[in-house]
Amino acid sequence: MPSSPTPYRPPRVIGFFDRIILVVFAVVLAAIAALIFGVLGLASHDFGQDLASFAEAIGLRTLAEVLTGERIGDIGAMIRQGFTAALAIWLAPIALVAVIGEAMGKSGWMFYAVGMALAFVLAPMVMSLSILTIALLYHALLGLLAIGVVAGTVYWLVAGRGAGGTAT
Repeated sequence: MPSSPTPYRPPRVIGFFDRIILVVFAVVLAAIAALIFGVLGLASHDFGQDLASFAEAIGLRTLAEVLTGERIGDIGAMIRQGFTAALAIWLAPIALVAVIGEAMGKSGWMFYAVGMALAFVLAPMVMSLSILTIALLYHALLGLLAIGVVAGTVYWLVAGRGAGGTAT
């Protein structure tokens, strides 16, 4: 008996676009998890007092004014600085490690957890290499490492396990 013909389906194109959508979704979820974990960490420790100094040290003056309760002179600057901080501090490290992991086909949890932890520690230094930033970063080091591990774990759970072509 002849078998019925199977319809033509491009094997890699659909899978590639599905993977891109999954990676973007996983990066956004990891950034949200990192933000929530970071805010909870700041709220439960005394580092919140130094947050305004840290924001000013990395060039986010308007954000520092908001944190200290000063009157904001330029609301547009506050929005731009908030957007810059979100991209540079939260999304960029996650996206960088995610793209490297996808390109290299890494599917291990350790790669994403350690990679994002290191990326979170290095992100503020890349924004500004002042001595004050590095001194404040020293106090926040453990928190940034923990935020990176949380972000890496969330990314790995959503998309990282399938990076090497294995089933997710």
